[in-house]
Amino acid sequence: MKIELSMIIPVYNVEKYIEKCIQSVINQTYSGGIECIIVDDCSPDASMEIVERILNGYNGPIRFTIKHRQKNGGLSAARNEGIHMAHGFYLYFLDSDDWLVPECIEWLMDVAHRYPQAEIVQAGAVVTKSGYEYLSMMNNKRVSEYTDDEKIIKRYMLRSIYPSTVWNKLIKREWLVQYNLFFKEGLLHEDDYWNFFATKYVKSYAICKMDTYVYNIRQGSITQLPNDKNIESCLIAINDFMEHMDEVCIGAQRDLIFRLAYSNYVNSIDNHYRDMFRNKLRILYLHCGFTGKIIIWLILHLPYSVHRMNVVKRGVERGLSKLM
Repeated sequence: MKIELSMIIPVYNVEKYIEKCIQSVINQTYSGGIECIIVDDCSPDASMEIVERILNGYNGPIRFTIKHRQKNGGLSAARNEGIHMAHGFYLYFLDSDDWLVPECIEWLMDVAHRYPQAEIVQAGAVVTKSGYEYLSMMNNKRVSEYTDDEKIIKRYMLRSIYPSTVWNKLIKREWLVQYNLFFKEGLLHEDDYWNFFATKYVKSYAICKMDTYVYNIRQGSITQLPNDKNIESCLIAINDFMEHMDEVCIGAQRDLIFRLAYSNYVNSIDNHYRDMFRNKLRILYLHCGFTGKIIIWLILHLPYSVHRMNVVKRGVERGLSKLM
């Protein structure tokens, strides 16, 4: 059977979640050709033993391949390894602590077949924490199913209308390779980074309005921890974003920069890092219109303790994103 879709799953320290992840792939209702590339990023726990146990008893239609990396390189390096191995027309990235609804690929491919010109097909997602709370990450179900408007595409990819991630999308493989849109290795916030630079080359975009992906927020996830590596990666990303803003849809780009800078400013424990993010907000102030300038001025002059209040933080993020 011809491979239509290559799923790429990097694996590292997820022994508590990997079985649910792999079973959600096996349970897909889509009947077309799927290959699943599992990249072992030198996981030190029992994750790969669990994977091999599951696959030893599997004889279904999905073609599974396991790649063992020689050294740990992080999520971006593992994804890039999977891309080089892929044969499918589309790529689909799945994080190994998350899982899919059974109809995920079927629903996405249905939209892809209706809009074959779209380089990316985006879907909705839900978020869960501690196995209990489910919230939809789809913030606007009234968006168009298809667009080739460059400004709208950038809003979809850079603003919080839909999850600004890589893992809830079908992505044309040849398009990604043609424009060298591999993931920047050694950097966290890789999804925001990829989206920012990929938008330059997206000419058409389709949306599946169903929630197809379950994003699992777990303790110990490196992007949830305010450590030096996380903060420094964010600063690198913001610097690169500010150097590459364009006039086509600068508002959506400002929105992404603001969300990264403001959330890290509020969450930073270290005063040194907090001051660095304040400086990023000051620079962003220069690129904003009148109303945006007023709001950022207020942010910079309100006591830090006020921003630590969740109701204030959420209100600022929502309000400014609408004005950007």
